[in-house]
Amino acid sequence: MKKSKIAISLLLSLVLALGLVGCKGDKEKPDYAVYYIRTDKNGIAPVGYDFKSSDTDGMISEALNELTEDVDDIKVVNTIPSGVKVKNWELNDGSLGIYLVGDYEALDVYTEILVRAAIVKTLVQIDGVDSVSIYVNNAPLTDANGESVGPMTADTFIEDFGQETDALLSTELTLYFASADGMSTVAETREVYYSRNVTLDRIVIEQLLKGPDNDTLLSALPSGTKLNSITVSEDGVCIVNFDAAIETSLTGVTENVTIYSIVNSLTELDNVKSVQILVNGNTPHISNVDVDLSSAISRNEDIISTLSDEEEPMFPEEQEFSDEEYIDMEE
Repeated sequence: MKKSKIAISLLLSLVLALGLVGCKGDKEKPDYAVYYIRTDKNGIAPVGYDFKSSDTDGMISEALNELTEDVDDIKVVNTIPSGVKVKNWELNDGSLGIYLVGDYEALDVYTEILVRAAIVKTLVQIDGVDSVSIYVNNAPLTDANGESVGPMTADTFIEDFGQETDALLSTELTLYFASADGMSTVAETREVYYSRNVTLDRIVIEQLLKGPDNDTLLSALPSGTKLNSITVSEDGVCIVNFDAAIETSLTGVTENVTIYSIVNSLTELDNVKSVQILVNGNTPHISNVDVDLSSAISRNEDIISTLSDEEEPMFPEEQEFSDEEYIDMEE
């Protein structure tokens, strides 16, 4: 009887040990993701992926191949449709040009935006790829209005609009950044794609915090500034509540430019007439401004200047996806 108990004890210990080994051997979360189109066309979804290639060129080729392959998952379909092929690609100083041939123009407007979003968000994860430009049948990709889309980054697409409850929207924002001398604001237009559960006033501030696309302009908001909250009242007053980092002085940029970068950008929205800036719920402690910060601030046209048409925009480069965004191919 005693020997039987010992044998059972040893057997249980062995089972437990094997279980622990199995747990330790579980596959870790992939470092990358390939973005596919959701089957219901309600958005895009990242599927965890481990590259076999280790160099930039190999990873680009591998990613493009994955985007064209059929997916063994009922939740998503291949990103690049069967009637479209990747002819070739070129990478120059971080700018990746992808040349597609086929029936790309046959895609409806909504699906086309999803396709380009999935392509871009997949490829900018690769080290050395900062932006992606798409060419279709040897011509630059154009949007529904016939305008050239130009280089895109993950930041071009606000949110992942991947949840089934989200609907993809697009708009063109006019944002104001600091001029090169920091003495005035300069308008920069930017087309963004976003989910309907994100308000435009919040998107404006998020885009200002990311900084200008044009490398001749300066960010007017201190680095590290965080948005605590933002609301718009029925009478058109936008209340923007930052953390204390907004009170930090910027080298080469006046405090007036910081204030009116925020105010002028927000008052471009139809529902915003004036802006009340707060810091952790209180009046900001910002010196050298010619306006009363304790009350709502109106738009200032006098501080706006213009740039010459010859100055070319550059593009930011950062994107990330959360654990919750992954689709498990083995589900």
